[in-house]
Amino acid sequence: MNRYVLRFYKKGNMRFISHLDLARLFKRAVRKGRIDVGFSNGYNPHELVNIVQPLSLGYESDSEYFEIDTMSVHDPVKLMDTLNEAMPEGLRFFDCRQIERTSQYLSNKTAYALYEAVFGLKNDSDMPDAESFLSQEHITITKKDKKTKKDVEKDVKDFIKDLSVARCEDGSAVAGMMLRCASNETLNPGKLLQSLFKYYNIDVPVEECRITRKDIFAFNDREELVPLCRYYDR
Repeated sequence: MNRYVLRFYKKGNMRFISHLDLARLFKRAVRKGRIDVGFSNGYNPHELVNIVQPLSLGYESDSEYFEIDTMSVHDPVKLMDTLNEAMPEGLRFFDCRQIERTSQYLSNKTAYALYEAVFGLKNDSDMPDAESFLSQEHITITKKDKKTKKDVEKDVKDFIKDLSVARCEDGSAVAGMMLRCASNETLNPGKLLQSLFKYYNIDVPVEECRITRKDIFAFNDREELVPLCRYYDR
């Protein structure tokens, strides 16, 4: 079998499509395009496709990743074009390459994701200082416990690789966040913004922030943090 990784963006109204619905959409596109996708073994075989690291509902993205195993070799551009024929407005594949086929998908290799959040400020004095915020001994967020369904506090300081906040020309602010994004531990940028706003007593609902995932990163063989599109570069 052969493995291909495709990059796609998710914009506009498509930010409201869930991860499960996105997976169904891609599988329908594969079937519609008559792509000879591979299937797993076992009693209940399924298509060998994978969307790398689910994106929270309501977030846009400049660079998401979709992996597909096929029975035969495909021209990457033609494969991408075939899938794009079934994509609605706001979803588009813009890069495709054949990669090494291993037992693990790229989801098992990811380490961080870069996010950008744009939000309005009511007063100039509301401008948060990222350096001061990061200097805290603990940075906590509130999340629901999966078992008890109760709100619990979690220290996520070690999940933050970088955080910056700058003023935009139109008076709004933009936050850049490099946050943990792995198969076993992930920090939602919306939760971090809530903690940042609470620390500075800023009255900005997270729902009003425009959050975009810019790219997903992994450590390569040389222990360099690189975008997934460069993970297999030698």
